[in-house]
Amino acid sequence: MADLRGRPVLILLASHWVSMLGAGIATLAGFTWLFVLPSSIHGHVDNPYVGILIFLIIPAVFFLGLILIPIGIALAKRRLKDDLGALPNRPHAWRRVGIFFGVMTMVNLLIGAQVSYRALDHMDTPQFCGQTCHVMKPEFTGHLSAPHRTVACAHCHVAPGAQGWVAAKMAGTRQLFEVLLNNYPRPIESAMESNRLVNSEDTCEGCHDRNQFMGPVIRIITKYNPDEANTKTSTVLTMHVGGGRFGGIHGAHMGPGVRIRYAVSDKKRQTIPWIEYRKGTGEIETFIADGSQPGVEKNLPTYEMQCVDCHNRASHPFRTPDQALDRKIMAGDIPGDLPFVKKTAIDLIKANYQNDQEA
Repeated sequence: MADLRGRPVLILLASHWVSMLGAGIATLAGFTWLFVLPSSIHGHVDNPYVGILIFLIIPAVFFLGLILIPIGIALAKRRLKDDLGALPNRPHAWRRVGIFFGVMTMVNLLIGAQVSYRALDHMDTPQFCGQTCHVMKPEFTGHLSAPHRTVACAHCHVAPGAQGWVAAKMAGTRQLFEVLLNNYPRPIESAMESNRLVNSEDTCEGCHDRNQFMGPVIRIITKYNPDEANTKTSTVLTMHVGGGRFGGIHGAHMGPGVRIRYAVSDKKRQTIPWIEYRKGTGEIETFIADGSQPGVEKNLPTYEMQCVDCHNRASHPFRTPDQALDRKIMAGDIPGDLPFVKKTAIDLIKANYQNDQEA
C-alpha cells in the first residue's frame, strides 16, 4: 500500500475485495441509471418491464453496492488499522476520509431519494398495475376506455395519508405472493366483495363534490339490430341527477344530513333484506324486504351507502359484445352500412378461441 499512502480514501475502498466489489457495483448502477434517466425523466414509461428495470432493479443494485462497501471495510479492520497508522499525517488523512464519506453520503441520499420517489410513483401507474400483473389485464383494458383513464390507480384504490399507503403496499405484497403461488381467487373478487374497499369519501369525493348540483342530464342510448341493414334505434332518457339540497338522485341519496345504511346477506351485496334511511330532517324510515323479519339486520353485516354502491364500474367498464359493437358502429370504427356486420361481429366475438393471438 506504499503507493496509496497519500490517498487514504483509496486505502479504505481497496482494503477488501468486498468493498471493491461494492464500489464497482454502485458505480456501474449509478452510471447506468443516469444514462437511462433522461428517457423517463417524468417517472412514466410505456413498457412496464422497462419501468421495473429503471425504477426498481437498478436502484436495488445501486444500494446493494453501497451496503457492500462498509461491510468490506469492517472485514478489513485490522489491515486498515496498520495501513492508516503508517500514514505520516494521520489527522489530515482522517479529515480527508471524513470529507469524502460526508460528501458521498449526501450525494447518495440525494440519488436514493430520487430513485425511491420514482419507484413509488411508478408503482402507482396503470402501466405497472395493469400490465406487470397479468391477472389485472381485464381491468387494465377496461380502464383504457373509461372516463377515468388519465387517473392513476392509486388515486382511487389507495386511501390518502401514510396509513393508506402502508395498507396498500401490504395488500400489494399479499397479491404478489398470490400471483407467484398461483392461488389468487378466480374470478378475482371486487373490492366490495372482499371488503377491502377504500371509502369513497377518501377517493371519489376528492374530485367530485356530493353537494354539487348537476341538473337534468340527457342520455341517448343508441343500438343497432343484428339484421341485414343494422337498423338503428335510439332511446332518450332524462336523468334527474340533482345534488345537494336540490333533490334528484344524488340529493335523495347523498344530500346534506342524508344517511343510508343497509344489511346484506351475500358477499356481493346483491341481496339486501334491510335498509335504514335517515332524512336530512333527522327522520328515520326502515324498509324490510318481503320474506324478512324485523331485526334481520342484527345478524348481518351492515354498510353505509356511498358512491360506489351505484357507480361500481366507474373506471373499469366491462361491456357486453352487443354494447361494445354498438359503440364502435356509432363511432364509425365499423361501417354500419355493411350488411349483417353487427350479427357477424357478434358471432365472431362469442366464438371460442385458444388464446388472444388466435382471437
